[in-house]
Amino acid sequence: MFVELVKGAALLLALCFLHGANLRLWRRQPRVGKAFSGLLFGGICIVGMLSPLTIAPGVIIDARSVVLCMAGLFGGTTVALVAGAMAAGWRLWLGGAGAFIGVLTITTCVAAGLAYRYARHRWHLGVGIWPLLVFGVLLHLAVVGLFQGLPAEVAARINDTVAVPYLMIFPVATALLGVLLRDVEQRQATDFALAGSAARLRAITLAIPDALMVLDSKGRCMELFSRNDGVHAAGAPQRVGQRMHDVLPSSEAQRLVQLLQDTLAAGVPRKLEYTVYTASGIRYFEGRAQPLGTKVDGQAAALFLARDITERWQAQQALHESELRFRSLLLGIPSVSVQGYRADGTTTYWNKASEELYGYTEQEALGRNLLELIIPAPMHDAVTAHVAHMFSSGEPIPAGELRLQRKDGSPVDVFSSHAYVHVPGQEPEMFCIDIDISRRKAAEEEARHLALYDTLTQLPNRRLLTDRLEQVMAASSRSGQIAAALFVDLDHFKALNDSRGHAMGDLLLREVATRLRTCVREQDTVARLGGDEFVVLLQNLGKEAPEATAKARAVGENMLAALREPYALADEPYHCEASIGVSLVSGHTQTVDEVLRQADNAMYQAKTMGRNRLYVYLADAG
Repeated sequence: MFVELVKGAALLLALCFLHGANLRLWRRQPRVGKAFSGLLFGGICIVGMLSPLTIAPGVIIDARSVVLCMAGLFGGTTVALVAGAMAAGWRLWLGGAGAFIGVLTITTCVAAGLAYRYARHRWHLGVGIWPLLVFGVLLHLAVVGLFQGLPAEVAARINDTVAVPYLMIFPVATALLGVLLRDVEQRQATDFALAGSAARLRAITLAIPDALMVLDSKGRCMELFSRNDGVHAAGAPQRVGQRMHDVLPSSEAQRLVQLLQDTLAAGVPRKLEYTVYTASGIRYFEGRAQPLGTKVDGQAAALFLARDITERWQAQQALHESELRFRSLLLGIPSVSVQGYRADGTTTYWNKASEELYGYTEQEALGRNLLELIIPAPMHDAVTAHVAHMFSSGEPIPAGELRLQRKDGSPVDVFSSHAYVHVPGQEPEMFCIDIDISRRKAAEEEARHLALYDTLTQLPNRRLLTDRLEQVMAASSRSGQIAAALFVDLDHFKALNDSRGHAMGDLLLREVATRLRTCVREQDTVARLGGDEFVVLLQNLGKEAPEATAKARAVGENMLAALREPYALADEPYHCEASIGVSLVSGHTQTVDEVLRQADNAMYQAKTMGRNRLYVYLADAG
């Protein structure tokens, strides 16, 4: 019985090679080929059922499960359905007790093959030997399970005598058949690809207007592809066997032969430009030689392409003249810095205005890299990315304001525009057009400073204090850290102004500002609201109110002590004291105005209590 199973599997494996011949036969009519493949697989199933392993009257075992699942996997729906219909029809015709189970087995195998095909295309499931073997084992375990639907004595006989050999042979046959069909499938795909590649190559060769030929190391034409008019115009051999020396002047022919010999010796492509004197005038050609990689008539050969570049050469000459005019014009522009750079950042152009703006002479700048000349280190990565994108896409870098650096390292603000220039036959270049805006930026910075800082003490004013207090409140909401606003008001300041003048009052205010700054951390803010009123904003004092109050009080007492120290106003001693009100800041439970109002009220409470002291809003209320 074991031998019979092996013989059946071997016969079916051999017959399935007909599938490959069928695919090649109907290559140009794939639908007809699929129909014939279905007939082929169905026929193989019928052949198997003609000489089956008979277990009992009407109960047969053959290799149709192997064939039908592979029909679904490699043939697709049409092949599987045709083969399955043929196998099912034949099994019903045979009849017997196992007819229903036989048809159910056929349906299961077709469905399993199509499911595997779907998984292969949807999830890229492999069709190697091991996945196919696992598939075969699972499928035939399912088929053995279907056998259990036969009469009990028949199922028992199958389990005792056939099941183990069946599960040993048919999964292996499934895997081997799958590997063979996969090779047929791959060979067919390769044949299609080669046929398409050959067709494209023929079309490309015939469409090339240039002279294209195969030459040996002595310049003799061994194969000719191009049209005669293209070959004649290029001054190249016009028929097989003719040499370069037969159609070109000796000097030009010798240059081309030397090119061929150098190409074959080095094994890499080479090119040169040469001229041909025709009735219509001088024509310029570019000759390219590429080692063929195989011998022709026993000799090393190269593929030679001769391209007419007369128009390009003339255009290059015109562009060169235009470039000379362009560079001469840019060189003398006095107030616009113009620089040119290659893709790697190498400087190719540097006009007089660039020398004035950045401090490098033309000799110092040319050949050096953009990054080391004028780009500050923190901008290197961004500039490199922008330049790379510009050269890869041809899209100019957006114009805008930049802070670059001079030769001495000092910063310079410029408005920079960029242009991408690609002259045919030359490396593309990026031109930067920079205008010095340092004076405007300085004026803007001064205006911004005046808007945000007190002109007398250089401390933040009310506007900037409000902004920072809002930021502190937002940070407090996120972190839970409590902050504090300390409202500082000098005691009896009006008396100083009245007795010694406003100049002395200004000196005192500047000195007070200096002392207040020394009492706080770098992260804290000291601001002047106006007159003799200051606000100190302390951050991150802790998450509990008692702890934050204690820290704010300690800083405030330190401020009071610092402000009590004698002052020297125009070499005259002066003693000054202050009153401080404290308001805690916790998240957004208050507005900015409420915080300042609470601190102001606390300060007035300190004055009411006798001045020269500190009072904490609410914390001391009880």
